[in-house]
Amino acid sequence: MNKSTIAIINDSEVTAGSLPNNIISINAWDINWDDLSLDDNYIILGGHMGSYDDQKFTYLQEEKEWLKYAINSNAKILGICLGSQLIADAMGGAAFLSKNIEFGFKNLEFLIDDSLFDDFKNTKVFSWHRDTFNIPPEATLIAKTEYPQIYSIKNSLALQFHPEIKLDLFENWYDSDLSKEELANYDVHSELNYLKDNSQQLEKTMHNFFNKWIAFKN
Repeated sequence: MNKSTIAIINDSEVTAGSLPNNIISINAWDINWDDLSLDDNYIILGGHMGSYDDQKFTYLQEEKEWLKYAINSNAKILGICLGSQLIADAMGGAAFLSKNIEFGFKNLEFLIDDSLFDDFKNTKVFSWHRDTFNIPPEATLIAKTEYPQIYSIKNSLALQFHPEIKLDLFENWYDSDLSKEELANYDVHSELNYLKDNSQQLEKTMHNFFNKWIAFKN
């Protein structure tokens, strides 16, 4: 049976980036969650909001309920940034505001050696978030910086960083007074130059990891 890979968009400005273009994208606020087949693969994308903002963004409540059901049913899900925080909340962890924004290209510290993540081991990954989380009790922490970055739970994975980053995404996210204010003390120019210089390799890394994830069987 051919499985679809579906990206769930939680914020209209946080789209699929460098993920393969054969992925189906749907908006979380339009979904009838009961219609989603657990036989498909799901990627939960990021957003400017926090997982705890579910009174303002009420679709996050239904999304977390679905994530709990789907993950416990052994569905195959990949959470990215907000997606990783939603999974944490849904499965008994907790997302919350950290003391500082984590911004820029970082090296990961791996706690577990798993070939699934080889593409992230000798390269920098891009983070831009204020929220972090405590991982769920049943989860396994795989890599971290100052904050948790990769964890697994049942047949699902969560990445706090943005492997799908592209120049147009970066520029779109930075094009607001709030972003410029939040990053006033960060060397944005240097990080932007790194992205420009390494865009092809970053996209290759994303595709390599995606193909391994698709082929991975728990």
